[in-house]
Amino acid sequence: MFLSSAELNGSVDLSDLNVDLTRGLYTNPIWNSNNYLIFVLREFDQGTFNSKTCVHPQERVCDFDPGSKRSANDYDALVFCFKFFWRFFRGLKTIICHEGGCSRYDPFAEKIVQYNGEGNETYFDFSVTNMHRKQLKIIFKDSRGMIVSEGLNTFQNSENALNLIETLAPLFNCTFQYLLFVYDIKDAQKHNLDILVAQIFATPEKVDMSRFDFSVGVEMESMCILTPHSKLMPQFLVPFKVFTFAVWGCILLIAAVFVLQQYVFLKAQGGLFGGMYSETEIVQYSTSSSVYMIYGYFICGSPPRLLLGKLFTGKILFFVFIFSAFIISNIFLGGMTTLLTNTVQYPEIDTLKDLEDSDLFIQVPSGESAATYFAQLGLSEKLRAKLSSDVEYHISAEIEMINISLIWDTYLNNREIALVSEQFAENLRVMSENDAFLVDLPLSLRSETDVVIKRWPLWETFEYHVMEECLKTYPSVFSFQKNSFLFPAFNKKITQSMETGHFKAFFEKNNHTFDVYDAAPPKDDEPRPYTLNDLQLPFLCLVAGLVLSFLVFSAEMMMEVSENGVFFDQCTHFKNYLLGKTCIRN
Repeated sequence: MFLSSAELNGSVDLSDLNVDLTRGLYTNPIWNSNNYLIFVLREFDQGTFNSKTCVHPQERVCDFDPGSKRSANDYDALVFCFKFFWRFFRGLKTIICHEGGCSRYDPFAEKIVQYNGEGNETYFDFSVTNMHRKQLKIIFKDSRGMIVSEGLNTFQNSENALNLIETLAPLFNCTFQYLLFVYDIKDAQKHNLDILVAQIFATPEKVDMSRFDFSVGVEMESMCILTPHSKLMPQFLVPFKVFTFAVWGCILLIAAVFVLQQYVFLKAQGGLFGGMYSETEIVQYSTSSSVYMIYGYFICGSPPRLLLGKLFTGKILFFVFIFSAFIISNIFLGGMTTLLTNTVQYPEIDTLKDLEDSDLFIQVPSGESAATYFAQLGLSEKLRAKLSSDVEYHISAEIEMINISLIWDTYLNNREIALVSEQFAENLRVMSENDAFLVDLPLSLRSETDVVIKRWPLWETFEYHVMEECLKTYPSVFSFQKNSFLFPAFNKKITQSMETGHFKAFFEKNNHTFDVYDAAPPKDDEPRPYTLNDLQLPFLCLVAGLVLSFLVFSAEMMMEVSENGVFFDQCTHFKNYLLGKTCIRN
């Protein structure tokens, strides 16, 4: 039922391939008729293995000779290697061959033993979750110009890893994650890290990790320029950004109707007064103050009333409703641009021409990246003057947790975090507010034309706008996500590293970070203008004020008409009385 040593070394399948099992099978796993998977990882020096597929960042040595002496960490790394392949190829008798022979893994006892084709190996047939129809997600990060491989020794091996995935994924119709991180540390080591190194982490907004079995899709990166999403605007321009054009049109229409309504009623009232007053008195009445009007009401015998006359009630009522509309807008609609707002969104920089006319500098990670981008899209003298490489940086997804481990291990292992934090944060703040960035941006980090950047080490967020002019780049780096079975093992190793003294100051913070990887909720911190949908309730207030002012105008005019006769007689009698007293005195 099982392969013997002779069968293993002399099967028809293997002889047809004419290969040595212990060397060189980078991409071609071999199945025989007895349902074995014989897998040769790669060529490597005797006793060492540096693949990030099997070894965590803190463990660079992986001895595959089961009979040799090894440390506890090395043995754990070996177990991790076998678990990796056994979990993906369930139902198969997994054999991993290496320089010194072949080994098998007991998933129940978690032991690695030399494989010689003998003994009871039925545990390989243990039936567990069906791996078919699982989905694949590999996030690729372009590494051209930064070929410093922490996982594989050469860029050619990265291509081999990609070939491996392409070979296996269709056969099993399942997920396959391959861990590799490429990062350039050579230039960073030559400079003061406080000033010249910036790690910027981007938060994916529209990728829901919970709906994937392991991960989903295959995606490339784009080389794009990110520009600050918001800038300060002069205060006198803010009112023009409070409303959209449609809202301004509705407001002006309501105001025009009110002015027209007032004009019509004044004309009508003037015509009614013409039969009772002289033209001089009408002008004096229409231009007189409310104090004189109230004096006339009381002295001339006109009874007091709620309506102020002369259309003042309608005016006051309408402006009260205008005030109410603004109060409602500010209380019930947060995050909007108001008259008190001093930051509003500039027109977005979408093209190189817009960028050329702006006051932004462009940070570039390297001369090669800038040459690659501008060689195809053009570089004018104005843009050339804006290029800067003062800060080394890169953007990576939060789900690429292996990146954080390598960054800390490389830069902070022998340094106190307190020494770099203050200057580091200040540099990032200045960069985020005043500079544009040329970056290789994973497509999963984009939300339409915007991306949210989380600035390490303080984890502050800042919104950037992604220019339309981007270049596609080639994939070579892979990562795993939270729902991969690799996540708990990796998290455990990182926690152990922190417990032994690495990055002690961030222990609690990063325990939380490693445990939370869901998609970030949508954010709308940028004040935006009011739209018609936002202002339904305030517009109802304005329309109600317009209708009520119409009714008040009508009531005031009717009361004026009905009382004009009495008012005229009383005022005439009062004038005659004053004239008589004057004559008597004379």
